[in-house]
Amino acid sequence: MGDIAAGLEPNLLFIAGTTLISIVILLFSYKIIFGNKKKEAVKDQAESDTGSPTEEQVRETATENRSSAKSKKRAPWKSKTEFAHPWLLKNLKGHPGTVLMVDFSANGKFMAATCDETVATVEDPTSAAARRRKPRDRRRPPPSPPSPSPQRLSTEELVEALRPHIISPKRMWALGYPLELEPNSSKAVVYINPPPRPRPPPLMTWDVNAPEFVPGGSQSDSGRGSWGSTPRSDSDEEADAVEHLCVRCDKMFRMTREGEYLVEEPCLYHWGRVSSDSRYACCSSFVGSRGCATARNHVWSGTRPGMNGPLEGFVRARSPRGGVYAIDAEMCYTTAGLELASIAVIAADGRLVYRSLVKPSSPVVDHNTRFSGIRPRDLARATKTLRDVQNDILGFVGTDTILIGHALDNDLRALKFLHSAVVDTCVLYPHARGFPLRRSLRALSAELLGRCVQRGSTGHSPLEDARAAMDLALLKVHQERANRPRLHHQLPILQPYDLLISAA
Repeated sequence: MGDIAAGLEPNLLFIAGTTLISIVILLFSYKIIFGNKKKEAVKDQAESDTGSPTEEQVRETATENRSSAKSKKRAPWKSKTEFAHPWLLKNLKGHPGTVLMVDFSANGKFMAATCDETVATVEDPTSAAARRRKPRDRRRPPPSPPSPSPQRLSTEELVEALRPHIISPKRMWALGYPLELEPNSSKAVVYINPPPRPRPPPLMTWDVNAPEFVPGGSQSDSGRGSWGSTPRSDSDEEADAVEHLCVRCDKMFRMTREGEYLVEEPCLYHWGRVSSDSRYACCSSFVGSRGCATARNHVWSGTRPGMNGPLEGFVRARSPRGGVYAIDAEMCYTTAGLELASIAVIAADGRLVYRSLVKPSSPVVDHNTRFSGIRPRDLARATKTLRDVQNDILGFVGTDTILIGHALDNDLRALKFLHSAVVDTCVLYPHARGFPLRRSLRALSAELLGRCVQRGSTGHSPLEDARAAMDLALLKVHQERANRPRLHHQLPILQPYDLLISAA
C-alpha cells in the first residue's frame, strides 16, 4: 500500500501540473484572441469619435477633389447636415452658424462650411434696404416726349383748324410785330408798347454833406447842379452820343454811334419777374430795392417805346409753300441791341427741321447766358450769319406757311423776317389781367402740358421751347375739335318769357 501511494503521488502532481498549464494556455489564448477584438473595437470607436478619415475616405476625397478641380463648379448642397459631435463643437466653437458640411483634403486638413443658406424672400422695392442695395443709375434720364395728341391731324386739317387763330395785321401792330413799310422793300416799322413796370414813388432824401448850391454857379462848381462850367449845345450831344434805356435796371446810359460806351459803369438789376405781392422772384426783395445781380455794362434791346423805323435788312417770302412750323430763337445783347444767336424750327409732328447758331454782326456786350443758354464758345464756332439763316428759312417757309411761337414778335424782329400768317401762344392763352401782360411759356407748359421747361441752369433751349409752343397750339386745336360736337347737340336758346306770347 505504501508503494501504491508513493506511485500515485507523482501522477497526481503531473496531472495537476498539466491541468494548470492547460488553464494558463487557455487563459492566455483567450486573452490574446478577445483582447485583439476589444482593441479593434476600441480603435473603431475612437476613430468614429474623432472623425479622422480612413484610407478609403481619403481616396474618395482625393478623387472628389480631382473631379471638382476639373469641373470648377461645386454641386449645390442637397440638404443641411448638422454636426453635434463634441469634437466638432470643440474645434468649431468660434463659428457662429450651424455646421452644414465638412470636407477633408488629402493631407488631412478639413474645411467646414458654417454659413446658412440664403432664403429668397420677396422684398418691397420701396423699402430703405432695397434702395440701398439697388445700384444707382448714373445715366441721364431720357427727355420727356411731347404730349401725345388724341388724334393725328393731316397738314391740311391743321391749317384749317389754325386759320381762325392767325393774328390780324392790326393786332400784330399792337403786339410789336414788324410790318412792311412799303411793298417789295426790305424796310419795316415796329411799334413797341412795353408792359407797365411797377416802380416805387421817388423818395425825397437830403444829403447833409452836399455842397451848397449858389444860383449862377461859381468857379468851384463841379457840374453837380444844372449849370456846367463848359455847357454844350444839344446838337453837339446828339452828334457825339445817343442815349439808351437799359432794359434791366431802367437807367439811361450813353453810347457813341459806333457802339462805344462813353462811361462804363456796372449794371445792378433784378433778373426775376415781379410777383403779385410786389416782390422779385430772383431774391424775394420788394420792388425798388437794390439789384441782386451785377453786369459789367448796361444793355438795350435795339428798339424804343413807340414807333421804330424804318429798319433795314428785313426779308419775306414771295411764293406759297404750305406747311405748319414752330419757331423759337435765342438772342444776345450787342452794341446794336438784341441780335439773333440761335434758332430752331420744328414740324407739327415734333421733327426737327432746322437748327443753327448765328454769328452776330456787332460786338457782343452780354451773352445773356442765364436765359439764352449761349456761351462764348458757342458763338466762337458759329459760321452762319443772319443773311445765311434768312436764306435757309426762305427755303421752306412760304407766304401761306403758318408759323407758331411764344411771343413770336421778338423772334421775328431778331430774325428780321416779315410774315403775316402767325399764331402766337400768348394770344391763344392770354393773361388774366389782359394785354399787355403775357403769361410765360414755363407757366403755360407746367399748367396745360404738365411739362417743365426752362428749368435748367444752362439757359433756355430753342428746340424745347419750339416743341412746347407747337404742343400748346395742338392742344388748343384738339380742345376745340372735342367741343365742336357738343355745340350741335345743345338745346336752342330759349326766348325770354312773355305773358302775351304765352297767353296766345
